[in-house]
Amino acid sequence: MTVEPVPPRVDERVIGAGTTVRFVLLMVLLFVASGSMMRDVVSGISGANGVGCQLAAGADPDASTLRVQLVLLQQTSAFDECMARHQPGPPWWVVLGWPVVVLLGAAVLFRAIPRWRRRARWASPLDSTHDAHRLVAEAAATAGLARPPRVVVDPTASVVVYGSNRRPTLRLSADLLHSATTDPEQFRGVVLHELAHIRNGDVTLYYVTTALWRMFLAAVLTPYAVWAVVSLVQPSWWSGDEPSQVRRVLLLVLLVLLVYLARADVLRSREVCADLAAVRWGASPHIWAAAAPARRWSAFAELWRTHPRLDLRRAAVAGTGELFGLRALPMFLTGVAATLVNAQVREPVQAYLVRDGLLREWMSQALTLVPSGLVVGVVGIALWRAVVHGVRTSRPVPPAWRAGLWLGFGLAAGELFLNRVAVLEWLPPHPEFLLLVVLAGTAIAWWIGQCAHLWATAGRTTLPVMAAVLGAAWLALSSWFIWWQSDGTLYTLGTMVDTGQVREVLAHGLGGPAADHALVLSAFASFFPLMHGMSIPALSVASMIALWIVPLPAWIVRPADGTPRWLRPALDDSGAVVVSAPPLPPLRRALLPGLAGGVVAGASVVGLQAYLHTWRPLPPGSGALFTLTYQTGTFAVVVAATVMAAFVAAGWAGRYPLPVALVAAQTAAMLGFALALTAMSADGCVESLRVMESTCGPHFTMSGLALLTLLAPVFVVAAIAAFAAAAVVAIVRRAPAVPARAPGRPAVRRRVVAVLCVAGVAVSASGLALWDQSRGEASDDKVAQMFAAPVVAQLPARTRAAQQAAWKRFGGFDLNQRLLDTMTRHSETLQTLGSATGPVDFSPLRTSCAEFGQIARDAQRYFRIPDEVAQQHWSRFTALANRGSANCLAALETGPDRLLLRSLEELTNAASEANSALDRLSRISAEAQPQGGR
Repeated sequence: MTVEPVPPRVDERVIGAGTTVRFVLLMVLLFVASGSMMRDVVSGISGANGVGCQLAAGADPDASTLRVQLVLLQQTSAFDECMARHQPGPPWWVVLGWPVVVLLGAAVLFRAIPRWRRRARWASPLDSTHDAHRLVAEAAATAGLARPPRVVVDPTASVVVYGSNRRPTLRLSADLLHSATTDPEQFRGVVLHELAHIRNGDVTLYYVTTALWRMFLAAVLTPYAVWAVVSLVQPSWWSGDEPSQVRRVLLLVLLVLLVYLARADVLRSREVCADLAAVRWGASPHIWAAAAPARRWSAFAELWRTHPRLDLRRAAVAGTGELFGLRALPMFLTGVAATLVNAQVREPVQAYLVRDGLLREWMSQALTLVPSGLVVGVVGIALWRAVVHGVRTSRPVPPAWRAGLWLGFGLAAGELFLNRVAVLEWLPPHPEFLLLVVLAGTAIAWWIGQCAHLWATAGRTTLPVMAAVLGAAWLALSSWFIWWQSDGTLYTLGTMVDTGQVREVLAHGLGGPAADHALVLSAFASFFPLMHGMSIPALSVASMIALWIVPLPAWIVRPADGTPRWLRPALDDSGAVVVSAPPLPPLRRALLPGLAGGVVAGASVVGLQAYLHTWRPLPPGSGALFTLTYQTGTFAVVVAATVMAAFVAAGWAGRYPLPVALVAAQTAAMLGFALALTAMSADGCVESLRVMESTCGPHFTMSGLALLTLLAPVFVVAAIAAFAAAAVVAIVRRAPAVPARAPGRPAVRRRVVAVLCVAGVAVSASGLALWDQSRGEASDDKVAQMFAAPVVAQLPARTRAAQQAAWKRFGGFDLNQRLLDTMTRHSETLQTLGSATGPVDFSPLRTSCAEFGQIARDAQRYFRIPDEVAQQHWSRFTALANRGSANCLAALETGPDRLLLRSLEELTNAASEANSALDRLSRISAEAQPQGGR
């Protein structure tokens, strides 16, 4: 019969409380928000909001964000050039310099606050002969401080420690000073609590965050609030301005609430840590005994306090594990802060880097490591503490998925306060895609919780294992952030990629009988955007591999028996015995489905080769279609096998469905993909399986293409399948039976795990090495063809007039003026040459002839005219100017004279077409009585 043990009390220091990371998250948020928010202020004041260039491109500011983006995507280069020339953002030093100013001001405040407190009217140094002086010195020695803090007495204030960790000052109240003689035990307990703040490093952190927050309020939040409110109350010409302006005001409110609530929550945790340290040093628990009963609104009021209620502090001191619990508010606030940091650290930096440049791409990848690392540090440490405390003290383990759900809600809620998933609208056009954000937060927290439970069961050293688990979660969350900000946010706006247009581009590019295979083209066109998105994060493959490699070694360590060594020093002297957690499931429950799935995938690829062999001989021009079918089929059968392995393993796993399903799915993906590449490379060796090659031998054309395009999607889909399978099993079977760990042979398990780890590392390295090549070098025209065409709507007269005015203002008028000036110089040169006597040297025409061509090329780089009739004139102008320039230069080089006359006629007609286009725009503007572009 099993005897229920008495739950022991665990020293909170066994795993870091994680409050320092939460403080760092708040400080990073304030730092990056300083540059981002002041950049918005300067841009708004200077008029660099981009609306003028959007109008010139033909966008309608009253339309949806999706329609505006689609218009700009067709003319990306022209828009970037327009912004750089006519509506440039503030200089880079504003984004970098303002946070530096905030930091320097915070440093000054940090030094000034203690000095201001020391100069308080009623504060005076404690008399060295007073009993309190001796008690403070004894308490400092008990707390392990190198020297006692400076002690002052202020009868008008409460007890507090201020200054810094190196130079602290303990301020005593009159009542506490009196208790030094009447109740020394009470005095000693309170002083030990305050000294614990010094020992734990709370003093510096508290005043650093206080100084930074006050400086942020003065130097950033105040000017931003004035600008946001003034912009909101001013009349707006465009309906899309109001939602974004309201979100700016709401962002102010959110930042104030976020910082205040998060800071108060961290300080409450620090107070509990100080209480526990004081008790550990000998303070009597009775000083927390006088607690008022909780009232109706106590829980809500608790959110705003920096000190927890006495009943909560008493419960923590009594050893109920209050400090190890998982609460919804910190998780939610962490998610909101992570979203704000992710957006505000990336967008200002990218604005100063060349679009599609290598530096911008790598910076985008690297910057996401900041918010993802902070989130994993906060959430991961909290989950690890809670799970390990519950497992090793036989207490109920809080569900990690529930904490992850609150984290996901915070990540999604933060998006609603940014002009990212909705810009010109009040809410995202497709808010259902925000559920992906919630699922991502839930998944990463669930995985951390499962790994913590797994390793707590194994009973090995915590800190190195925790670092490995959190490192893997860091990579995975970073990859998610990269995908979300590049592709995910676009899904909330609508469908930017037109499947029909992708299919038409493929059919045109493949040629031959491709149009007769609509099913293959439709399947590829539907999944191509998703597959491409999976390859965007540089560490996507490495992060997916890390999710199953990190928990895998838990199966090769010796199971813990009783209390592990690392936990024994943290237990109290109650004599309680920690009962071992149930053993891990046998490793074969993960490996057998994975190996079987890999074999099935390899056999399915061979079957696909046998089927494709029946297509031979190929009709003329169908080779590209055949290759596409081969690659798509290979991806489908490998993914299907990994999904099957994931569901079988999850159903067989018992208590740990997620790690087991990940190991099975990724093993199936590695083996199946390796067999598929082998079969492709050996093409031609078996007549009935010959697909592309006619001779036997290693052929790497098809296998190299598959490795380049399918590696990341296969392993990402395998991980997603594992999460889905584990979630389904966990929902259907809420109380899984605990499997018995097979005795097995440890040496065999170690070899198997070593082989899998080496293979996983090799796959990760391959994914990182192939990332640059998988990005491709598609031309802008080809990429633009795959996006949905902007919806052509009937625009109001004022919008059309504003578009025409902006088109002329930001480049159209300059182009026409250059054309007229060049035509005038060209005509004058011709007149001069025509009046000359004797042999005529036409070389002076060379400059003006070349200038016509340059004007035509500049006109082609500029925006299309946002009017169909005017654009037709403009297109004829560019064609005639290009042809006239080429004929003129050719005539000057080789003759004959009639070619020069033809070029003159073409250039004259080009000028006429340009004038016709501008006349058309003038009529539109006159009819609408425009107020001009903005």
